[in-house]
Amino acid sequence: MEISYINEPLPKVDKKLSLLLFLITLGVVLVLWKFPIYCVGLLIAILFVAGGYNLPELGIGVLVSGLGLIGFFGRNLETSGFVIPTLVVLYTPALIHYVLNHNLRWKFGIVPGLVLFIGVMLFVGVLYSPFPSEGLAKAGKYLAINLFIFFATMLFIDDIDRLKSLLKIIALFGFITTAISLVYIASAGLENIIRFTLPAHNPIWFARGLGLSLLATLFLLQVTKKKFEKFIYISFILIMLFLVYIAGSRGPFLAILVSLFFYFFLFQGKGFNFFKNLFFSFLILFVLKLSIVIAPEPIWNRMLNLFSRFDLTTFYRLRAFETAKNLFFDNPLKGVGTAGFGHFNILSYPHNIFLELASELGILGVLAFIILIFYTAYLGIKLLRNKKASFLELNLTKVYFAIFVFALINSQVSGAIYNNVQLWFAIAGIWTLHHTRQKFLKR
Repeated sequence: MEISYINEPLPKVDKKLSLLLFLITLGVVLVLWKFPIYCVGLLIAILFVAGGYNLPELGIGVLVSGLGLIGFFGRNLETSGFVIPTLVVLYTPALIHYVLNHNLRWKFGIVPGLVLFIGVMLFVGVLYSPFPSEGLAKAGKYLAINLFIFFATMLFIDDIDRLKSLLKIIALFGFITTAISLVYIASAGLENIIRFTLPAHNPIWFARGLGLSLLATLFLLQVTKKKFEKFIYISFILIMLFLVYIAGSRGPFLAILVSLFFYFFLFQGKGFNFFKNLFFSFLILFVLKLSIVIAPEPIWNRMLNLFSRFDLTTFYRLRAFETAKNLFFDNPLKGVGTAGFGHFNILSYPHNIFLELASELGILGVLAFIILIFYTAYLGIKLLRNKKASFLELNLTKVYFAIFVFALINSQVSGAIYNNVQLWFAIAGIWTLHHTRQKFLKR
């Protein structure tokens, strides 16, 4: 017999406030139509605030999956100093409003403790960093992004229904990004696409956002019983996979392939259907083969160059890995300080979180992160092996674990600790599933 959860009713949405925010958003888009990247940023910020007042999963879903849209329209909104201050300043009253009007279920333990400890270490590392101003900015970004998304998810997404609703929102943002992308391809012509080129476009954020939405759509595919909906979801999954490929961002592309393999074959539980999963795998391989054939040849050449030292990106990152390793061996106890890596390399960070923490914070910083990763993986495996889990709980665990794998792989080849937001989101999701299970058992 499946175990069901007794959830408290979700708070009602303030329709008047939501309508007002929608009209404000529409007005902003109309006024700033000449600056699409800022339109998208304001749209995400306003939806984020609306979520804080009414539906917290809306705000969190928009933040973690809206990067795909930002990546489509602009190179790096974060460095312009626009997104982070807007979210932090505007969302603060929304947080206060939600805390005062809802009975939050606090879920503290080893995982939140490690997330906080890493943040403390980053601020301590500022004290001996060769670039204290850059170090303070980096620690501040961790506070504003990583801690924010982790604790917002942990505190507000407090039951199975909200975890399910959150995945729906993430999938919906992927559908929107997919539709915009297809319109652009139809107008520009596929033969003119080189790493999904747009003015000031960020293919990494685009591919990460779509990859996250692709995995969320897998959840919708598993829980729906309508054949037409299954067909729609499968179509979107395959199109999103094609778009991730032509984005030419190798980290997210490889990460999504590995996470799909984990999802279909390693995250086994009751109801596992080997032949059905094998069929999906062959379907994905067919789409990949078709993508290679019809997409411009430079994209496939870029994928192959991942294993070549003659590729400039690969060369710089391998050199960065080597520099970070040497810095750790030279300063194993405390590292070179927060943001200190940029003093020794042309890149400001090594594009690998383990090496980043090891080189800048020493053994304590990287050890805390290693424990965080392994303990989260342990919780995910424990949830998957739970024979009393409901169908819904099992599928939620599979998707959040797949997102965890996807984000973890991304974080080893691209980005700094503060802009791998999907990893902290996935950790918070698995921790919430674990805590919800423990709370149910105590009843």
